[in-house]
Amino acid sequence: MRKLIIIAFLFYIILPAMLAHAHTGLEISNPAEGEVILQKLEEVVLTYETEIESLSTMELVNGQQTKIPLNNLTVEGNTMKANLGQELENGAYSINWKIVGKDGHPIEGKVNFQIQLEEGTVADEMEEDSKQAADEPEKQDEPQDVRAEDEEGNLFQILIIGLAIVLAVSFLVLRKKK
Repeated sequence: MRKLIIIAFLFYIILPAMLAHAHTGLEISNPAEGEVILQKLEEVVLTYETEIESLSTMELVNGQQTKIPLNNLTVEGNTMKANLGQELENGAYSINWKIVGKDGHPIEGKVNFQIQLEEGTVADEMEEDSKQAADEPEKQDEPQDVRAEDEEGNLFQILIIGLAIVLAVSFLVLRKKK
């Protein structure tokens, strides 16, 4: 019985460490944390350490916490990206992201950056964009494909841990009967 208590105690110490290791985090971002952008920014790309679920999201806000529209948000493997819905003016911005990792745990974070374009650049580009927009028909965003969370990885981990517990208890019970 004493061995069973020791094994159960070790299991409860090791299990949280195994689960914590399974969480994912932001590996690379474009723009990067603290980066000062000197050119027109057209796309935001976030790359994570492991695959993320399609339920993951991000939003772009300026220094006054006003949301800036993002178009065509896509999640593929470990990458989430979106096109900017409008030209960014000089100032501070944050990308607020929320992901669901393959382990099913939600994680969130923030990437801060600044836009510092040369004077006149934004106004000139906005004028060119408005001329092009007048020539092109208006496009509407397609609805996002939202899929249910993939729980296969979680189920497999739970089955393996349950099997290990059953085997350990069976071994101890059979050993004690001899």
